[in-house]
Amino acid sequence: MGDIVYLDYDAETLFAEYNNRGKVPDFEAFIADFEARSDRLRADAKNGRIDLAYGDGPRDRFDLFLPDVPSPPLHVFIHGGYWQWNDKESYAFLAKPFLDSGIGFANLEYPLCPGVTLAELVDHVRTGIAHIWIQGPDLGYDRDRIQVSGHSAGGHLTGVVLTTDWTAFDNDLPANIVKSAMPISGIFDLEPIRHTPIGDPLGLDAVSAAALSPMFALPRTRANTVVALGSHEGREFHRQAEAFAVNCRNHGADVTIASVHGGNHFSVLESLATSDGQLFGLAREMLSR
Repeated sequence: MGDIVYLDYDAETLFAEYNNRGKVPDFEAFIADFEARSDRLRADAKNGRIDLAYGDGPRDRFDLFLPDVPSPPLHVFIHGGYWQWNDKESYAFLAKPFLDSGIGFANLEYPLCPGVTLAELVDHVRTGIAHIWIQGPDLGYDRDRIQVSGHSAGGHLTGVVLTTDWTAFDNDLPANIVKSAMPISGIFDLEPIRHTPIGDPLGLDAVSAAALSPMFALPRTRANTVVALGSHEGREFHRQAEAFAVNCRNHGADVTIASVHGGNHFSVLESLATSDGQLFGLAREMLSR
């Protein structure tokens, strides 16, 4: 074992904990399947609007899919990719059970590191969520029933949404612009990431890692929250989920943990993508409250 860099991990073992592509040998098959199903969803969607702008940057965009019902609730999904890869186009497939249940679905895009700092990336996501709330009446969904989820790095960004003081971010916003949330396989403490190659493009030091970690921030909304992950994910992902849930509960937030049986870091999304999936059922139940 090499020198300890975080908790009881040396650098190699810590990287193995967060190297999800290394832990799931057939991850490329999952990604290819997600992309193919997303292409079909976009082709079949009757009420889809692509690349709606929420800012001036080329990736300040979101896709919106609405069911044929008036003023539906809206589920907003934030993709992962360790803040440096991926795009919204690969995750449109998640919209299907929501649309089939009369729920709108939005895919939020954001700029990537190292083209921007992680602090800048976070503010782009905040701007996107604020824009989606502001535009609800014009775009045709109920902005008072917005739910946010995100996967992996998107789980971190969902945690950021939950710990943002929205009235301080924009005086015209209410405190509770998000009514429920589901960070999936999220990273809520960035300190271990900066000790791995994953963290190199993020340019974090101990101070910035702590400042951008939802683990160390107060929950700012009363949003019902399910912290989700696959049962087959690594020890660090389970530790992070449990610690974040405890921190939120200690500050009065309504938070539960959902472990998807047999799910790995990629297959866990199937539980959100199907009408009989555990995570979709929990998301729908939170939207019905």
